[in-house]
Amino acid sequence: MIVVALWRRGLLRRLDGEKLRHFLGVARDPLALSRRYPMWRILSVPRLLVSPAYARATARWLEYRSNLYDGIEG
Repeated sequence: MIVVALWRRGLLRRLDGEKLRHFLGVARDPLALSRRYPMWRILSVPRLLVSPAYARATARWLEYRSNLYDGIEG
């Protein structure tokens, strides 16, 4: 479900290596908070795979975070 939700919001197209490393907590910046508390830790993977509503909400949240990272929002 999450892949479909990300695809519909256009986030798969905007994904790059730096954002993916930040999300997974392997950012190159040793002082980044994402190294101690990566974003993926707060997500429920089984719910992402099964629940369309949770996948849509997560995709919306990831779009917001991506826009913050790019400097579009905030």
